[in-house]
Amino acid sequence: MEESFSVSLDEKGDIVVARVVGNATHEDHCAAMDEAVRLCGGHKCSRLLVDLRELSTVRSSTISCFSFGESLAGAPLPLRVAHVLPADDKSAEDVRFTSTVAANRGKPTGEFRSIEEARRLLLGQENLSRQHECPS
Repeated sequence: MEESFSVSLDEKGDIVVARVVGNATHEDHCAAMDEAVRLCGGHKCSRLLVDLRELSTVRSSTISCFSFGESLAGAPLPLRVAHVLPADDKSAEDVRFTSTVAANRGKPTGEFRSIEEARRLLLGQENLSRQHECPS
């Protein structure tokens, strides 16, 4: 069975990257985030890039999205989180909602269409005032 997620430290060691792909379930998302938070803590890293570009169209319930956003906000580390949105508009809408829940609870987040834009946010080259607005 193919893995639905992977978590790694980027080549420079300053961003943890969680990739969620294919038909990942809500449980897969939670497992990926748990592993990413552990890796961030172990490397004293405060930047998390969540790459969802290869996620298949899977709608999550509003309650699942809400609870996932709450758990992201409750991570025991001061993380900045950048989501790279899936191509599917409906899945991207779920990600935006999750990110909004986390942001409303004090977690700095942003949503982007490209890895490069997400990295700029995480490295402080983009202002977090763009959070929740996906560039065209």
